[in-house]
Amino acid sequence: MGQEAEQTNGSKPKSENGNGHRSVGGYRLLRELDTDSLGSIYEAEHPRLHRRVALRTIGTGVARDVSFSRRFLLELRSYTALEHEAIPKLYELAYEGDSPYLVTELVAGTTFDTMLGDDQRYDPLGIIELLRPIASALDYAHSRATVHRDVKPASILLAEDGRTLLTGFGLGTVASFNTGPGTGGPVAPDYVAPERLVGHEVDGRADVYSLAAIIFEATTGRPPFSSKSWIETLSRRLYEPPPNVREIDPDLSPAFAAVLQQAMDRDPARRPATAGELLDRLESAITSRNGSVGDNGSAPTRARRVLRKLLRF
Repeated sequence: MGQEAEQTNGSKPKSENGNGHRSVGGYRLLRELDTDSLGSIYEAEHPRLHRRVALRTIGTGVARDVSFSRRFLLELRSYTALEHEAIPKLYELAYEGDSPYLVTELVAGTTFDTMLGDDQRYDPLGIIELLRPIASALDYAHSRATVHRDVKPASILLAEDGRTLLTGFGLGTVASFNTGPGTGGPVAPDYVAPERLVGHEVDGRADVYSLAAIIFEATTGRPPFSSKSWIETLSRRLYEPPPNVREIDPDLSPAFAAVLQQAMDRDPARRPATAGELLDRLESAITSRNGSVGDNGSAPTRARRVLRKLLRF
């Protein structure tokens, strides 16, 4: 990564003892994993503890914003209190010069967004099973007054050890909607709840909306609102009713479609109150039809098959 990118995307790594390694806050940066408009994410190692971690830097331009700093610290304060098996552990929040950085658990795996696209469709019951840990993490966070605000496929980590984890806690409040061409804004317009687009205060039902939008795409192969531009996507999100999955795949259950459509209602009060309730209602909508799940096998078997496909087993 060049010098200009380093200055824009986070605490500028510095040479460490002239040995060629770059470092932030004493952590050796081993390789860059990802970058967006907030900063960069590295695989790093503490020189004394010899523990591999994920280190996220925050761009100096963003960090100089006083309102950002205040919101960021408030969000991270709530993140530090979260202890859930589907939420990566936060080890440290510190500053390198004027720029903050986060050190979290490093989990090997791939993100769910890499499994979507090209009209790829997955079995609804398998997707529900896959997302159970995500719903549990969201409900746990919501019970502790913490809203993720940016649930999207790229935030869902399919770990090599079989776990499904939700990343990105503490960043949703400060993430911008700067998602036009040539930018790397982290908030995805395909999944963000309408109330957030107009600057309203949000609660856990905004995350429920985002989870429903992910399920919509995973089961139909398309995001809920497909448009030629990101601004048109946002506009449709605000002014059009939520789409019905059966318009894309008529073989999907009408009851399943109705629950998913309700979960993406523009009025948060009409959505399921919790992420767990959403998944329970979706599963019930499928399995309660004539007391079966169709001709493709039992729900656990179908779920395992989809999980194997997603994880490339």
